Amino acid sequence: MINISKSYHCVKSGFCCLLVFLCLYGKSQTNLLMEAQELCNTKQFDKAIPMLDKVVANPETKNDPASWHIRSYAYLQSFKQSTGNITTKIKLLDVSVKSAEYSILLDKENTYKDNNTAFIKNAATSYYKLCIVLLQDSLDDKKSDTCYFKYKKYTFLLYPEFNFKEKDIEYYKAKGSTFADLYVKNNFNQKYGDVAKGALLKVLELDPKNIAANINLGILYYNQGATLMRMMDYDVDLSQLDVIQENAKKLFKQSLPFMIKVYELDPKNKKALESLQGSYSALMDEEKANEFKQKKEALTEQK
Repeated sequence: MINISKSYHCVKSGFCCLLVFLCLYGKSQTNLLMEAQELCNTKQFDKAIPMLDKVVANPETKNDPASWHIRSYAYLQSFKQSTGNITTKIKLLDVSVKSAEYSILLDKENTYKDNNTAFIKNAATSYYKLCIVLLQDSLDDKKSDTCYFKYKKYTFLLYPEFNFKEKDIEYYKAKGSTFADLYVKNNFNQKYGDVAKGALLKVLELDPKNIAANINLGILYYNQGATLMRMMDYDVDLSQLDVIQENAKKLFKQSLPFMIKVYELDPKNKKALESLQGSYSALMDEEKANEFKQKKEALTEQK
């Protein structure tokens, strides 16, 4: 609930309670702010927002930290009320967090510090959820990256000592595996493959022994090589045959280090054994291909 008088008002939500003391402004702007707060009190945030936009634009109230603070609250709650495709509502979070930042800048007495901090923290968490939704549902890796960077930006603002390594691994592994699957399911679409490789390489920069990233990269390169090899089964210009074959070999060679790493970390990984057998066979190294074939067969017999 929000209790209001002309001298003060109280804002309460599931995560904050504050007293906001108002200076004596022109009656029209003070009344407009109070009316907007009444609307917030009854959870009519979409109706309150246009009023608050006017309040923060007015010369009489634009430098009042309370005005920006209430605006941040209204935009954040409007986002939380959103239904349907929430990825179209990112602008609400953007305005909320910018308003909270500006309120902090103006708030020399730190009257609203705890609540502004809560708003920014809440928005940062929402940005992270959005970046995953954008990967899985919208397949928009650019917007997903933008949301992830905003999550990091505002988390760092609140917690400068925060170590993002684990979150980076988590995010880029999710991005890489999502687009690696899309690459296979969409006839080895090159765009999806490139997005997957870029994300998985970032994981390995942070964690070289990450099995999931190594195996997904190994499979990506292997599948790209196999796709080129299949092209040779069709009517291909003879002048291009050698080029295609050489490019395929390069891709199989690129697959090897990742699959070898997986094998070293997990000698019983069936996908690694199959990929190593196939890569060495494609590279005409039958001795190595047979070695991994036997290892794979021995693993099957053990079961």
